[in-house]
Amino acid sequence: MKLLVAVAALAVASMAPASMPPAPLTPVPDPAAKGVTSTQGGCARPDARIRHGAHEARERNELTPAQVVNVERELNGLLAALGTKTSSTGRTRRQVPSRIWIPVYFHVLHDGPRGNLSTALIKRQIAALNAAYGGRLGGADTRFTFTLRQVTRSDNATWYDYPEAYEGTYKARLRKGGPGTLNLYSADLGDELLGWSTFPWLYKDEPKMDGVVLHIGSMPGGSIKNYDRGFSGVHEIGHWLGLYHVFQDGCASPGDRVADTPPARDSTDGCPSGKDTCPARGRDPIHNFMDYSFDSCMNNFTAGQGARMHKVWSAYRG
Repeated sequence: MKLLVAVAALAVASMAPASMPPAPLTPVPDPAAKGVTSTQGGCARPDARIRHGAHEARERNELTPAQVVNVERELNGLLAALGTKTSSTGRTRRQVPSRIWIPVYFHVLHDGPRGNLSTALIKRQIAALNAAYGGRLGGADTRFTFTLRQVTRSDNATWYDYPEAYEGTYKARLRKGGPGTLNLYSADLGDELLGWSTFPWLYKDEPKMDGVVLHIGSMPGGSIKNYDRGFSGVHEIGHWLGLYHVFQDGCASPGDRVADTPPARDSTDGCPSGKDTCPARGRDPIHNFMDYSFDSCMNNFTAGQGARMHKVWSAYRG
């Protein structure tokens, strides 16, 4: 999740005609609740990126150290059963695919022309994902490639304006594919949230809820200042592939469970030079996609993060 400096106007330069009939409208919730953390079916909401300067929003599923321990115990058990548990030397007993190709279904939630993103803009978002995960922006090649399979359009003002409140409704109707299929949804997420994601280990219990929701203004060339390069999508898909924030557990070891990301006490606002909040060696990884820095500050995943994503894929999405 990540916070933005200021409230931004929602404007998308290019629009496309709707290709799906309008979905039935449901009663509009209290407008005061828009953009504020909520729960679905009594469960805490998945990880979300929040704008810098937001005050109402909070981490909706920031894992406690105890929760991370439980997740890692399950993950290691699954990997051991598969024969892919990583040894201290970094080797595995079972070869993982050299590259994983992920099919993407992009679901545009809109209200007439509002939020009706063009297919060209959606392709630019996919290109941003492939540049980031392919290491073309300065980091490691994580060996994940995203391919756009289909774009759907739902002309529904309620879904578009209140995507948190109606998440269970539109995802149940729109989601396609299995655990290895990425479903992206775009909508107006209000003044604080940039996007949110589900973790891979939640798929088995709520498969229809699996996926990533993005603010339309956070996509490439979007209207949200400092968060307009499509990297909110990159960040959230990192969670979808099993990464924690680089500041998970603060300065305490083992932090985000990735050896080549230095620890950070807290999230980064902006792009502060020389930020170093932990006594352990290495400055805070402010340029990593799993921090909260401005999009212009982000440029990398590490090789260790790529390896972790492949292990998680083997356990939950492969």
